[in-house]
Amino acid sequence: MRKAAKLSAVALSTVAIVMGSVTAAHAGDYTEDGVRIRANSTTTSAINGLGYRSHTITPICYKAGTVINGNKWWDKHRNNNTSVTGYSSMTLLTKWAKTPC
Repeated sequence: MRKAAKLSAVALSTVAIVMGSVTAAHAGDYTEDGVRIRANSTTTSAINGLGYRSHTITPICYKAGTVINGNKWWDKHRNNNTSVTGYSSMTLLTKWAKTPC
């Protein structure tokens, strides 16, 4: 009986740890803190604001731009926490627009 209780406690602890990490990873829609939200899909465009891992976004559209980590696609989106709208490389977002700009 004791062995079963210990195994149950270990199993529950493992589930709690796994579920906790999933929740933290999906807290927002940016993959990093301080993601630049730009006026256009280039790294030389003006910065309208910043996105953080805890922030969520509303995707608007996508288009090609400066290649970041081998990916040329940028997503125009609205940061729901700050109301800033602009472009960020899709490599820095967890969800993307489905239609081109």
